[in-house]
Amino acid sequence: MSGTSVEDLKPGDHACLTFSDNDERLDIVAAFVRDGLRLGEKVLCLTEAVSQTALADELAGRGLGVASATRSGQLQVGPSGEFFTPQGSFDPTSTIDSLQEQIDLAHRDGYGGLRVTGDMCWALRPVNGVAGLMEYESRLTRLLAGQNATAACQYDRQCFDTVTMASAADAHGMNVTAVTYHDDAMLRICRQYVPTGVRVAGEIDYRAIEPLTLALSEALALDDHLDVNLTRLRFMDTSTAGVIVQTAFGLTGQQTMTVRCTPISAQVLAALGLQGLARVTMTTVRHDD
Repeated sequence: MSGTSVEDLKPGDHACLTFSDNDERLDIVAAFVRDGLRLGEKVLCLTEAVSQTALADELAGRGLGVASATRSGQLQVGPSGEFFTPQGSFDPTSTIDSLQEQIDLAHRDGYGGLRVTGDMCWALRPVNGVAGLMEYESRLTRLLAGQNATAACQYDRQCFDTVTMASAADAHGMNVTAVTYHDDAMLRICRQYVPTGVRVAGEIDYRAIEPLTLALSEALALDDHLDVNLTRLRFMDTSTAGVIVQTAFGLTGQQTMTVRCTPISAQVLAALGLQGLARVTMTTVRHDD
């Protein structure tokens, strides 16, 4: 199964969207929805682990025109469970039929196509017929081929077992995940899509200077505004904080930076001179946990 950027998905594609944490999932979903709205497509966003209201708020907080798109009918946020198991059980054939109806409806309503993304964690519950999930995924791949529709099914790597993940990979044919610069048990550095930037989670020290530098430089090449998301960072040493500060000092032209971090990270960055720079906005986030 090949790796594909969420921004490269096109009509006919059926992608397995995998993620390691909820922030990463929401970021990729936001990019998927954003691109659909920009292209004039009907967007169906099915959620389970995150409430419909929370998901809509999250998308709006990332700059998407959720309210207007919902009012016009272009964006529909609904529950995954009700879509996939409307009678309390899962039937691959009826679900495929429902999606074909959605594709046809989008065409009749004048949209450029249909985008659908669904949170698949409903399948973790004891649901009758769930054994047919991979049959459904394989049939959906065939259904979408040649049609003006795109689908991204969300699978949480922390919840689904390795056998299911491997089967899902085979059934989809392509995988969508965040571009990753470093990933191990202690640290994950990956691209953030909406807003454009970098997400750093876990604990980071001098050993990760190279991937952090690469991630920041590539993000700046994509957009003049760089969002550095450190809200899930538990520890940062002065050497890696220095990389962020050096990046800020090197901003030119219209380039700006927003750094979102915990109070502890903010103290380290401020001590190195980040706070108060004209091109930089630093926001602290506190976690109840």
